Amino acid sequence: MFPSGRPFVLVGMGFVAGLAVSAGIVTAAVAPPVIVPSGHAYTVSIDEVRQNFVWSETIEGAYKRVVTTSDGTVHEITLRPVNKDGRELVELTDQSRDGLQHSYMGPNGTTTDGSLMVNVKDLAELQALMKTGASTAR
Repeated sequence: MFPSGRPFVLVGMGFVAGLAVSAGIVTAAVAPPVIVPSGHAYTVSIDEVRQNFVWSETIEGAYKRVVTTSDGTVHEITLRPVNKDGRELVELTDQSRDGLQHSYMGPNGTTTDGSLMVNVKDLAELQALMKTGASTAR
């Protein structure tokens, strides 16, 4: 027959609570991240060990640049400020003969692909730092 009484009810409630919690975790795990384009401004520098391609160029919105490194590799760099899960990030896409590389950087981030280095800085933070440095230099 069926067990009766308080212990059975408590075990049953625990089982149902466990199912509810695990269903929430599974739902959260499969939900895609929310990525929204951002109008945040950054500066970008793209360098190779041997040469500088871009130095502190201001970007807002999508940015695209094609560079050829000293070994002849052509890189098509695309940067896009985004808001991903509530965080300001810069989406980086690097298309070269090695295929498509895709990653995210923080507002003051650097990433490398072989000898190629891409660096971004939050423009507002950089300008605030420059003002602070200028006022203390006087």
